[in-house]
Amino acid sequence: MQLLNLALLATALLLLAASVRFQAHWPQLRWLQAFAEAATIGAIADWYAVVALFRRPLGLPIPHSAIIPRNQRSIGESLGRFVTGHLLTPQTIGERLERFQSTRQLAEWFSKPTNAAAFADSLTALLPVLLRAPDDADLQRLFRTAVLPRLAALDAAALAQRFIGLLLDTRLHDALLDRVLTHLDAWLIVNEPLVRDKFSEASKYTPAFVDTYVVRKFVEGTRTLIHEVAADPAHPLRSAFERALAEWAQGLSASPERRAEAQSLLQGALAGLANDQDLRRFREALARGVESDLARPDSTLRQSIAALTVALAQAIVRDPALLARLERSWLRLARALAARHGGQIAALIAEVVKGWDPEEAARKLELEIGPDLQFIRINGALVGGIVGVVLYAGAVLAGR
Repeated sequence: MQLLNLALLATALLLLAASVRFQAHWPQLRWLQAFAEAATIGAIADWYAVVALFRRPLGLPIPHSAIIPRNQRSIGESLGRFVTGHLLTPQTIGERLERFQSTRQLAEWFSKPTNAAAFADSLTALLPVLLRAPDDADLQRLFRTAVLPRLAALDAAALAQRFIGLLLDTRLHDALLDRVLTHLDAWLIVNEPLVRDKFSEASKYTPAFVDTYVVRKFVEGTRTLIHEVAADPAHPLRSAFERALAEWAQGLSASPERRAEAQSLLQGALAGLANDQDLRRFREALARGVESDLARPDSTLRQSIAALTVALAQAIVRDPALLARLERSWLRLARALAARHGGQIAALIAEVVKGWDPEEAARKLELEIGPDLQFIRINGALVGGIVGVVLYAGAVLAGR
């Protein structure tokens, strides 16, 4: 395009020279001269206008040239404000995603077995790495120096108090007690002989039939009490359990000894988590098992994840109510993210643009939009030439 414009400028100059040279023989060439003069001026003026956007024409320090490099900072800030103010607004994001039906599109994509298999491949490839991550020396050092001290500094008593308060407010302590009673009942059934043997060891001077009778009656009585508590929501033991939890939570904030005990338990748990060799061996064995399974073409883990993904996606696609609910939740999240982080996106765009090398940025921008800008020079030459002829015609008519 630049060569074409250079050729047009050279043609206009040649026509100008020829019209001036031979005008004495052919006066009509004055019309051509008017066209060539104006076309040359228009081509040069528009060349200057186009070049001044990206650099200094001929390298001269002409004011108000190299506009883009000189205003790179303000361009970046304006671009960031434009993107966040007109493109990434909560309303724009919501309307666009709503038209796209992104939740349905995503669910339909995952419902295809080939896509689910690709997702399962990517997910399962990370499992051995994640299982071995706690044993990485660098991560262990980071955990010991940065994470563990902050976790140990947490107020264990306050956390436990909030947790117990949540259990009591939501009545989840009743469900917890039911679970404990169920497991205790099952344990007594299975381990009654063990309890009898231990009782016999402790009671060396009683006959075996007495030990058996006592233990049986103890187990039967205990199981009867368990069943009564489980069947009666208003049983006194439930109220006693609730009061004990509330008093213990209150004691955590009132008693320095209990606060210290809770803090010690937290620190002991963290130390055990960091140094538990059994847990480390378990993770390594699990990682080896996962790798062995994934090495087979018919990996059970990979096939299970793919099948589960397909089943979930197909169930979502077939359930309009669930699909609509997920879509509403996703749209609320997208709008909230746009509203919350729009300013950060604007700042990021501005920083990225400001970080560009001015000359390199101007060159790339010129290459991107340059062909269209070069038509300005072409039009400048042609329109300038036509205007020159029109002005000359007006001067001729006025002279008459």
